[in-house]
Amino acid sequence: MTPMMVRLIGLVMGALMALAIPVGSAGAQDGMETLRFRPGATNTVVRGLVVGRGDVNYRLEGRAGQRMSLDLRSRNNFLYFNVFDPRGRVIAREETNWSDRLRTSGFYRVQVFLMRSEARRDKVVPFTLEARISGRGDDGQRPQPLPDPGAGTYRVVGVAVDDRLNMRDRPGSRSPIIGEIPFDGTGIRRLGCTPDERWCEVRYRSQQGWVDARFLRRER
Repeated sequence: MTPMMVRLIGLVMGALMALAIPVGSAGAQDGMETLRFRPGATNTVVRGLVVGRGDVNYRLEGRAGQRMSLDLRSRNNFLYFNVFDPRGRVIAREETNWSDRLRTSGFYRVQVFLMRSEARRDKVVPFTLEARISGRGDDGQRPQPLPDPGAGTYRVVGVAVDDRLNMRDRPGSRSPIIGEIPFDGTGIRRLGCTPDERWCEVRYRSQQGWVDARFLRRER
């Protein structure tokens, strides 16, 4: 093989290496893996790699009322995860061990990543993530309203014309929003209220959820 051919092969190999995407880099981690449990199991364990500024994303399905627990193990103390609910809102930030009761049903996303100062060094960090979901969830753990002794329907009051009355999954201002009623909504059926009558479960058209009782008034 002549020196010219050796040089040409070297140039071609160099160009290919420059274009190659390293295994486990940000470009290779853009996909999302769905975590599944074996029949009868309540937990699963997955192993992965985080490279530099890249992150690794998993999704797993849970039901309202169940408890989700996550445990991230790594030799690097700067590796963390975030958890996003089915609506994309952050419910856990920069954790390595987390557990909470789920407030809505759907797919939750777990994002594993390195802190910025460590990510800049383009380190390759292996990890193990254990996910556990326990409890039956759904209606078995939902709050039950006291029956509404009154009859008739209600309308929305005290809501600005450019705003709406939020319907929530459970009583409380921090509960996930599952629907909306217009500022002039009428014909609302009140199904029952909490003992302090601060929150009421209502049905409006095809929607059902909890609303702040201050914004309801009985229709004449």
